[in-house]
Amino acid sequence: ELGKEFRDEANHTIYLGLGEKEKLNFRKFISHFFKYGEKILNYDGMGLEIHISKALSKKFSADRIAYQIANTLFIGSYPVSVLQTKKKDKEKKKVGVVFLKFEDKSVNGLAEDGLSKSKIVAKHVNGARHIAHLPANYFTPNDFVSRAKEIAKEYKLSVKVWDETQLKKEGLGGILAVSRGSELEGKMVILEYKPAKAKKKFAIVGKGLTFDTGGISLKPPGEMHEMKYDMCGAAATIHAIGAIAALEIPIHIIAAIGVAENMPDGKAIKPGDVYTAYNGTTVEVQNTDAEGRLVLGDVLSYVSKNYKPDYMVDLATLTGAVIIALGHEAAAILTNSEPMREALFKASEASDDRVWELPLWEEYGEDLKSDIADLKNITGGGKGAGTISAGIFLSKFVDESISWAHIDIAGAAWRKKKSGTQFHGPTGYGVRLLVDLAKELANQ
Repeated sequence: ELGKEFRDEANHTIYLGLGEKEKLNFRKFISHFFKYGEKILNYDGMGLEIHISKALSKKFSADRIAYQIANTLFIGSYPVSVLQTKKKDKEKKKVGVVFLKFEDKSVNGLAEDGLSKSKIVAKHVNGARHIAHLPANYFTPNDFVSRAKEIAKEYKLSVKVWDETQLKKEGLGGILAVSRGSELEGKMVILEYKPAKAKKKFAIVGKGLTFDTGGISLKPPGEMHEMKYDMCGAAATIHAIGAIAALEIPIHIIAAIGVAENMPDGKAIKPGDVYTAYNGTTVEVQNTDAEGRLVLGDVLSYVSKNYKPDYMVDLATLTGAVIIALGHEAAAILTNSEPMREALFKASEASDDRVWELPLWEEYGEDLKSDIADLKNITGGGKGAGTISAGIFLSKFVDESISWAHIDIAGAAWRKKKSGTQFHGPTGYGVRLLVDLAKELANQ
């Protein structure tokens, strides 16, 4: 039976049942290793030797098994509850050595590849999880800048930061509109990785709302504390470029994030106000809680014009509607680009960061026409398809020559229960996906 354990205490051995070979599901099999990762934390220097049977490495490739077992162990043994004073002793404990021993020796080379990839990628998944879980008084737009600079320094990336003065000078009205109600200034940060062998240019754009009250269109208080997770797209973006650079994937990466805090102050933008975005589009803000798209619109149009990438994706905890549609099991992708669609599905398969496509049909955007400006930021009348209309809004800020996809990670970025390769709490979703996506695009 899958998940059933037999413990041989005398030999310090645990036998893990996998059930019927034909019915074995990779995600369910992998998910059992989270608990072993968590258990490692209870003992100082405790290691594991994991034996993989021949039957298992015949059913699933050895690199995939090694990659995801190692990922789940690294993620499970990384505590994000860093502000719990009673758990301080766990942080002092050192995790012992973990060995993966494949019965079929011929797959050792493949397994080694998966393991070395995991050592790099899991570190960055945990980095994204760590900052996502920090509350807004511990992780501000300025802290985002500091973290981006740390990653740039570690991997010798170029980094540029736009503060409020530069945002005004360049005309990034969306970021400025959202930040107006906060004591904290909005920023745009761009990291760049440019290896000599790169033939293609791939831009990753992330939404970084360090806290979202909804602004004047205030959110209900019940679950508002979860809005510290409204920066998970930007967290994945800056950690993904770190992982891609460490893995030396031969593709030119531009990682751009817009960071801000959305607060209801006397200076805050009001429903009905109109601002001018970076690309000159005038936008009527009918709902100040649809603010992520204002920030992303500026960053997408800035990157489109100034970097002219071949490929571009944006990651954003953009709509509650995507959680209604897909729950916490997958992110929604919206694209009109066949090469990007194909690359995303392949990357999703390889990374186990699941995606599901929604249509980007023009009909869904007809209600975005404003009677005073070029666009309004929401469709009226509380109609459905909120995830799609948000994607169509963003498409107005992307040059048509760019192979682009919008990825709504509002459900996938955090979850209450672990599932497959996704841990509970902040999942670090997107880091693994982007690493494999960069690999796919580099080979296109």
